Amino acid sequence: MKKTLLLLFLFCFTAQAQEIGIPVKFMQSSKNPPQRYIGTDAFGWEYTIANNEFRKTKDGKSVKYQNVGLGEIYRVDIQNPLQIVLFYRKFNSVVLLDNQLNQTATINFSALPTELIAEAASLASQNRLWIYDITTQQIGLYDPMRNNFRTLTPPFNDGIKYYQSDYNYFYWIDNAGKCFTVNLFGKVTALGSVPAFDQAQILSATQILYSKDNSLYLYDLPAKTRKFVQINEKSFASFYYASQILSIFTESEIIQYKITFN
Repeated sequence: MKKTLLLLFLFCFTAQAQEIGIPVKFMQSSKNPPQRYIGTDAFGWEYTIANNEFRKTKDGKSVKYQNVGLGEIYRVDIQNPLQIVLFYRKFNSVVLLDNQLNQTATINFSALPTELIAEAASLASQNRLWIYDITTQQIGLYDPMRNNFRTLTPPFNDGIKYYQSDYNYFYWIDNAGKCFTVNLFGKVTALGSVPAFDQAQILSATQILYSKDNSLYLYDLPAKTRKFVQINEKSFASFYYASQILSIFTESEIIQYKITFN
């Protein structure tokens, strides 16, 4: 009997340890958000989309960009506020914007000497673009100045469920839940498996912030453990984390928390 109780105690303790909470500190909230919240840059500008119009706002000031001819904005890369990337997947095109949202370039991947069918597009170093080409099922770098595409990875068949990048690395989670990264020289590294998620943001090669069923978790890839992030919202549309600020986007407001992930 004592042995059974001890095992039951250890099981409960282990289950609770896996759900250790990460506290957050409320900072501020703003009402009446647009349809999609993209993120906030280091200068405090908020980037959003409403009625397929890309917007940049701060302290009551707003700059807008819209390109009706290219359809819906699929993804936005704001890692460099001086060169923002808008990806229009349906029309297989990318638009580059400066910090005033002036259009500086439009790239139609269907019109290249060797056509690409882009499923993923984001900014890499030296003004190049990370591209996942469905035709070859490979990730590579597109150089707008030279108008060429150089593949980096072998073909892979599990597709891409989620992707993210910085100047030097392209991260992706495939449809089987496996996470990988490739660098500028083509070195592919398997980072581990990720639990089922609704939305995700890769914080590093070892940490992923993800939501599932309106709960937010920090997942440690090497340890295969997660921690519950203690936000107050019972439901939310999306989230974004940068510079120790966690932004939660609901149907009625944007809430920002101060948080530190160890």
